[in-house]
Amino acid sequence: MSVITPVRMPKWGLSMQEGAIVDWWKAEGAIVAEGEDLVDIETTKITNACESPVAGVLRKIIARPGETLPVGALIAVIAEAQTPEAELDAFIAEFQATYVPPSDDDEAAATLRLSIVDTAAGAIRVGRAGADEGVPVVLIHGYSGDLNNWQFNLEALAAIAPVIALDLPGHGGSTKAVGDGSLKTLAVAVAGALKVLDVSRAHLVGHSLGAAVAARLAIDNPSLAQSLTLIAPAGLSKTPVSEAFLTGVIEAQRARDLKPVIEMLVADPALVTKDMVEDVLKAKRMDGVEEALTAMRDRMVAGDDSMTLRADLSAAPATLIIASRADRIVGPVDEASLPAGFRVVWIDGAGHMPHLEKAAEVNALLMVTVKGP
Repeated sequence: MSVITPVRMPKWGLSMQEGAIVDWWKAEGAIVAEGEDLVDIETTKITNACESPVAGVLRKIIARPGETLPVGALIAVIAEAQTPEAELDAFIAEFQATYVPPSDDDEAAATLRLSIVDTAAGAIRVGRAGADEGVPVVLIHGYSGDLNNWQFNLEALAAIAPVIALDLPGHGGSTKAVGDGSLKTLAVAVAGALKVLDVSRAHLVGHSLGAAVAARLAIDNPSLAQSLTLIAPAGLSKTPVSEAFLTGVIEAQRARDLKPVIEMLVADPALVTKDMVEDVLKAKRMDGVEEALTAMRDRMVAGDDSMTLRADLSAAPATLIIASRADRIVGPVDEASLPAGFRVVWIDGAGHMPHLEKAAEVNALLMVTVKGP
């Protein structure tokens, strides 16, 4: 029997149940490399490319543009050029006969376990996934986001370690009180939540503003960080954070005004869906959110927190930075200014959200970091 590899509808995020085929990058009969983009798939949250799981020949395309299929459904098969058509047809028939779509119970089991933690800084919403034992991965989102920004990373990480994703003050289900909006104030709030959760050691992962918070947290709490990973970190480039983006998020009141602002986050504007824009608008309409975002914007634009953070970086543990040269929000990381022990991995084809835009690449890096040598 020949080796035949199914290409399935991917599961991008714990809440994803189905996806719609947009366009195939490759035609039937094309030679494909492992990790090469095969097809664009649209979900309610984002449109992204599904990559080839193996190298070979794209022998059969099962799902055509416009079709919507559940997670795990067969969308194509990859095999060697000499594999007989009869074997391919038999493989496809057996797969379709035995495939069972995920049930509601399966989805419920995969969902983040949400709770509210009371801290001195106020209520902090946390979501937990994975095992209860072990050193957890703590995920800290960026400006105007929330814990759902990690939807494409949670499943991979939860398979190897406990995961704690949280909403920063001023965001999501957490308190809207941000005090002076400084990195130190936000880091103290995160530290307070981890203390209540009895977390004394963690793999800290932050994105954008959350990356700066994670770095501040690790520096101010030397025993806390088992590892530190900064994704598109704010404050570590030669250019300031985009004030146009920060202010655009605050001032936009309609989807048509907010959409071009949100499109600044990604390399390909087509990735931004209506639901993504509506989610940000919905969050902005909560009492106290715009005031909180304004306070944090003013701190980032002033730049004092970033200057202090850069001066203190040598006290941080060895750090992985995941960045993009096409980042329009914080700009490319200034590698020459980083202390010894910092490693930068550049993600091609991404903007400010590589953990969403190129989730497979970022997940692979995170998993190696969490597993350790």
